[in-house]
Amino acid sequence: MSKKNIIYLIISIILVIIAVVFCLYVFVFSNPNRNKASDLEVSKTKDIEDAKYSDITVYKADGTEVKLSDYKDSAIVLFFFNKESEDSMKDLEKFEDMYKNYEDKIKFFIINVTQDVDNELENEYSIEILYDFYKEAIRNYDIKEYPSIIYINSDNDVFNAKSGFTTTDALEANLDILSNNI
Repeated sequence: MSKKNIIYLIISIILVIIAVVFCLYVFVFSNPNRNKASDLEVSKTKDIEDAKYSDITVYKADGTEVKLSDYKDSAIVLFFFNKESEDSMKDLEKFEDMYKNYEDKIKFFIINVTQDVDNELENEYSIEILYDFYKEAIRNYDIKEYPSIIYINSDNDVFNAKSGFTTTDALEANLDILSNNI
């Protein structure tokens, strides 16, 4: 190969490298619609060990009792949240978004663990918020972190129990399993 051809080859390789770097910059790094690492949902859940079905009584905002055993043959999801937890509120938004797709198949127990009725929350969400005024549900399910989610099938078996922030995909997958009773 002549020196002239080697020089052309080197120049061609350099131009290809410049073109690749330019394309990466334009299509990846400068694209405002790309997912940033901070925008990606990353699950921070861990298992709630030995979670078993336990009857509980929680309360509507008006003080009416709601017993888990009244829905004994239903698929149920228990979601324990605390308004002071940012992860809880993000997960509450996910439940709000998915509620309409599953409300005919799953009974949602969206449980605010604070002692007082929160009128602001009551007005902000269409999904019914329940209250664990006497901490019975927290004790019976050994809830130590918020948010926590417990999925109970129609045979009253806990098939999944997690504490911590969950992804939309994980929540939807569990609700799909629960609603199809797979």
